[in-house]
Amino acid sequence: MANEELFTNRAENYQKSRPGYAEGVIGLLLGEILKPDGRIADIGSGTGLFAKPLIEHGFSVYCVEPNAKMREQAVREFAGNPHFISIAAVAEATTLEEHSMDIVAAASALHWFEMENFQRECKRILKPEGIFFAVINCRNYADPFTLRQHKLCQRLCPDFTSLSHGLEKTIPRLEILLGKAYQSQRFDFPLTYTKEAFIQRSLSSSYAPEPDSPEEREYIKALRQLMEEFFPHTDRITLPNQSAAFWGRPI
Repeated sequence: MANEELFTNRAENYQKSRPGYAEGVIGLLLGEILKPDGRIADIGSGTGLFAKPLIEHGFSVYCVEPNAKMREQAVREFAGNPHFISIAAVAEATTLEEHSMDIVAAASALHWFEMENFQRECKRILKPEGIFFAVINCRNYADPFTLRQHKLCQRLCPDFTSLSHGLEKTIPRLEILLGKAYQSQRFDFPLTYTKEAFIQRSLSSSYAPEPDSPEEREYIKALRQLMEEFFPHTDRITLPNQSAAFWGRPI
């Protein structure tokens, strides 16, 4: 399946359950990186989780997303907002004008891009002094629940590699795009879910079993059992997590 189709059957769960990013990430952008009149391209924008706080601060965000179902969720979220510009395109061929963007961003998306072509496209659409910015959430493997969830996913999700697979794949791509001189900062961002929301979050992952399949039902049952073991007598769970931000000028 092409990368742009991976989330077609997961868009609704994605919109309902994905947590966004630490407030410090947006504070970093607004305080140190983004000019007051800056233009932002959010590449692989999904349902608009990263774009939302920027749009709310009055910035125009060009949300480039190839998956129709994910775009539909964002269009419903930002209906009528002039600062939201939806673009049906892939990361490697955005259709944006040459040297038109102050920031090109990828939020939990860089690991899906074909880097040689994206590097070329990123440099094409950025202004000469423009910045590439990436952010991704990072689960903490020192946490016992996270370790057990990892083992559960290994057993029940054939395409699973790691709960940190996005970060693990992002780092080498950053070095391709930015060299080794990029800057980074991490922000504590514990993830709190109701148990049902955590199920939805788990089902929104690209490696989750196919919707409405026997494998999905087994996966849901195992997740419920795991939560009851670690978080009995409560409807909420909290997991340690950080939002990691990376930025620099493409080489």
